[in-house]
Amino acid sequence: MLKQLAKIPTLCVFLLIGLMGTVNVVASEFLPVDEAFELTVERNGGQLSLHWDIADEYYLYRDQHRVNTRDGAEVGEGVLSFNVLEKYDETFKEIMPVYYGTMSADYPVLTDQGIVEVVYQGCADAGLCYPPQTRVFDINGNAMAAQVSGTTANSAAGSVPGGAFDTTGQVGSGVVSLSLALALVFALLGGLLLNLMPCVFPVLSLKAMHLAQWGQDTDHSRLHGWIYTLGVVLSFMAVASVLLLLRHFGAWVGWGFQLQSPYFVAGLILLFYVLALAMAGYVEVGQRLMGAGQTLTQKPGASGTFFTGVLATLVATPCTAPFMGSAIGFALLQPPAVGLLIFATMGFGMALPILAITYLPGLARRLPKPGAWMNVFRQLMAFPLFATVLWLLWVLIEIQGTTALLSVGVGLILLTMAIWPALSVSSANGLVARFAKSGLRVALVALAFVMVFDQRPQVDIWQPYDAAMLDSYQMLGQPVFLDVTAAWCITCKANEHVALSGDRFETLVKQQGIQLMRADWTKPSPEVDALIARFDRQGVPLYAYFPGDGGPVQLLPQVLTPGLIERTFSAS
Repeated sequence: MLKQLAKIPTLCVFLLIGLMGTVNVVASEFLPVDEAFELTVERNGGQLSLHWDIADEYYLYRDQHRVNTRDGAEVGEGVLSFNVLEKYDETFKEIMPVYYGTMSADYPVLTDQGIVEVVYQGCADAGLCYPPQTRVFDINGNAMAAQVSGTTANSAAGSVPGGAFDTTGQVGSGVVSLSLALALVFALLGGLLLNLMPCVFPVLSLKAMHLAQWGQDTDHSRLHGWIYTLGVVLSFMAVASVLLLLRHFGAWVGWGFQLQSPYFVAGLILLFYVLALAMAGYVEVGQRLMGAGQTLTQKPGASGTFFTGVLATLVATPCTAPFMGSAIGFALLQPPAVGLLIFATMGFGMALPILAITYLPGLARRLPKPGAWMNVFRQLMAFPLFATVLWLLWVLIEIQGTTALLSVGVGLILLTMAIWPALSVSSANGLVARFAKSGLRVALVALAFVMVFDQRPQVDIWQPYDAAMLDSYQMLGQPVFLDVTAAWCITCKANEHVALSGDRFETLVKQQGIQLMRADWTKPSPEVDALIARFDRQGVPLYAYFPGDGGPVQLLPQVLTPGLIERTFSAS
């Protein structure tokens, strides 16, 4: 048991390393908000002048800026600088007026007293959008303590929906009036109620299996109850640490932020799929190659119990139970030590029901003795885990699009083949056969991991097919490549993955100045029907290249290669 307990710090290290990877990316790619947008405020006679120096590849929104006034201050309508540009913004899904380089605003001062609150918001071209920022100054432009009054503020450019903003970009609310003691109570209650949330239900099957294993030994049950609690609490603190660090670097993230990462979601899909197969009995304990997930959560040792607590935390973070919102909001406004204490209390509240059950004196007498029923119960509990895989796959599709379904689906099929009993090394006769089966299983697992974790950001460089736009491009002498495809066309999808995507393809398209158009035949479309009939084809895939020099249209074969695409585009 002591040896098993010694493994717990190692598990903590691996958990922290995995979560800290996200911090390293953000810290290395994005500037702190005050370095990205350096604000200076000066009083020049009857005018208050605001000026931002904006870092390269960062921009400020024109329409997200305003000046709020309070405590008797009044300013007139502001005049903004004229170096505004228009940019299609992915956050708002529309063309937005923005500033690059610098931004200035001048406001007439109507009184000589009071406080002004400068509100602004900006983003990085690389994709990070900072939360709305508030900086507080007196009427003469002197910086003040970063706080926002709870009274209603007057705005020179309209009211701020939902109340005033504090310096972290959070909307002001009653959480700032909570005491630490009350916040801890809310955190404990929120953690308790988290056990009733749907996202935690799948892990209840793992908890139930442990209770069935522990029930006949009171001391053993209580020890594992505390180990499970330690796993939950440390995991809550690890996730909270990353959350607080990311916010320190200027990124706005909230509870459950890690599920915004397609790689993290893909990893959970893989883990829960293996656990589900293990619970269903498809993966036997003796199979070392794919027994890792099962070993971590189902073996009777301390590390299995600890990892069950870790897993419970990972799947609980997308949910917010009653009382949690106020506790989390309070924690994010406190010093890190206080914030971690609140999150640790929340984790303890989540683990408390399992810990309390181990101290119930009548539990051992009421639980049936271990026997054949445990195998049936274990298999029954596999179905909630399969449901979790389905839910996580839906989350991944929402993040990455439908292409993720194919890559992850193929990866799971390869993984299932790898743990197929027919490929078991123990069933092989002879050294050569064992070596061949081992090599095949390792190759299948490696390929499965590649497919599941192939979640690179998808940048859509294709335009939807439009006959008038196609004619316009031809009149302008611009080459066009037309792809007629359908979601149910396997050959189409294979060509897209092999020849019509990736850095090499995108570089070639930019170099040759080619316009890409895609016609979707997934659903009935008279327009696409006419397009296919125009080229005397009967279905998809259909690939047509329109040279920019007005030459004849080139029809490409139904199976594409990168070399063929390169020769076709380069010949124009």
